[in-house]
Amino acid sequence: MRFKWIVLLSASGMLALLACLLSAHGGNAVNSTPFIALSSVSVPEIPAKAADLVHAAAVADREQTAQEVLHDVSVMARPGVLPYVVSAICRGNPEAAGTAVATAIELRPEDVLIFSRAALYAAPGQVEQIVFSACRATPPSCANVALVASRQLPSANNLILTAFASAMPNLQPYLEKAEIEVGTNHCEDVIMRTVNLFNDDLKAQAK
Repeated sequence: MRFKWIVLLSASGMLALLACLLSAHGGNAVNSTPFIALSSVSVPEIPAKAADLVHAAAVADREQTAQEVLHDVSVMARPGVLPYVVSAICRGNPEAAGTAVATAIELRPEDVLIFSRAALYAAPGQVEQIVFSACRATPPSCANVALVASRQLPSANNLILTAFASAMPNLQPYLEKAEIEVGTNHCEDVIMRTVNLFNDDLKAQAK
């Protein structure tokens, strides 16, 4: 008898939860949250579904929706899916590219360059925003992010250097010196020289 009572309580609890979902979202529980919407599709369909969810949000809410979607994907799918989701979101919602790449990096910092490449390929017009956001999300990898961007989009070197310097203000004086020494037409050399000058200064201060 006690077992039956527990079952009844569990069933009533589930019904109450479903009723709350239905009432809170106009009867459409399936699309109530990104997690529920994403869990209704197969893994290969997740990137496209994620981009659709971000695009369906109000323009002012797309960055927050992109964050929620990426967090939910990281919970429900293997890490290898995340770069495809970043790419799909950036391609369909370029205005949210910076937020998408930064969120993905926060979830898996070791894949910073993978996420940066995916975002840059999908939304090359947002190169400055992507480089800035990726550098801010993982300062130790900022030089590598800038180098990856320069190799993918060499025509955007000025924007890349601007984003690099804006994200890492402490490197600004070293960047200016590197540009004088190397010349502004050699973006990769400028980035590497900037890092070397900064490291040399740190070593000198430590003595």
